[in-house]
Amino acid sequence: MYIVLIALLYVLLMMVVTSESVFTGAMALIFGGGLIALAFYLLDTPRRLRSRRMAEMADHADRGNAKADQ
Repeated sequence: MYIVLIALLYVLLMMVVTSESVFTGAMALIFGGGLIALAFYLLDTPRRLRSRRMAEMADHADRGNAKADQ
């Protein structure tokens, strides 16, 4: 996934560098960067959900161990 992100950032950089004016380069950077950020956020959702579930399971197991120790 990270290789795709790096490739998209490279393409965005080339679009900004080859733009005809500073304004179009800035707009390409803002909108293109926003789209890349959105795509990365959406593609990273399963990992975040999985890590949240793992943390909740670990917390639940710790609570169970604490009750057993009392």
